[in-house]
Amino acid sequence: MSLSLDHLVILVEDLETAARRYEELGFVVTPGGEHADGLTRNALIPFSDGTYLELVAFTDPKDTRDNIWGWRYFVDTGGGLIDHCLNSEDLDADARRLREVGFHVDGPDEGGRTLPDGACIRWSSARIRQERRVLPFLIQDLTPRSSRIPTAAHHPNGAQGISELKISANTSDINDYAKLIQSPNDTSSLKVGRCSVGFEPKSDSETRSGPVAAGLLMEGSKRTWSLTHLPNASPRFR
Repeated sequence: MSLSLDHLVILVEDLETAARRYEELGFVVTPGGEHADGLTRNALIPFSDGTYLELVAFTDPKDTRDNIWGWRYFVDTGGGLIDHCLNSEDLDADARRLREVGFHVDGPDEGGRTLPDGACIRWSSARIRQERRVLPFLIQDLTPRSSRIPTAAHHPNGAQGISELKISANTSDINDYAKLIQSPNDTSSLKVGRCSVGFEPKSDSETRSGPVAAGLLMEGSKRTWSLTHLPNASPRFR
């Protein structure tokens, strides 16, 4: 089982507005197209390390239907950094192993997206049933990955990749994450590919758990950024 960080999911209210805000911060944003279910469309910020940020918006805010990832819930909680995805080299085998160690896995199921030029790309994904959003979903491309992810651009702000992911979680969630990626017992130094995964304690009063911040590789150094959980996911550098 070899899993690496594929991308982070940032839910926004208005895709064009969000894209402009990220461009103002020095990112090159590429239109991604509409997902096969017709419920969402996206724009991508690809990095040279092979990861990317996905800005995603529901096409019709009044439509109550949800996608297979359950992102509609986060519209009412303000959007922002809501999910993350790991790339699998053999999704059928990974899903089977996860079931064997006690996870409830939905899929793999085929999905896809229509690109702005009309081309269709396909992938297979699997989701782990969970009350919170600590654990990632998994993806394996059926069409070339290079078709799903645009060629990495030179971002004026110097961003080159995602080096660290911070997740709000309780102890049992952290142990599950380590089990998912087949990590040794030391949960203080988890990695998915080249990305380190760290955890922030979640208090009993918190209703939201899952990804909260990430570290970007900025031309040889690391700069930490966070996202507010507000409409259009206004990013903050710190």
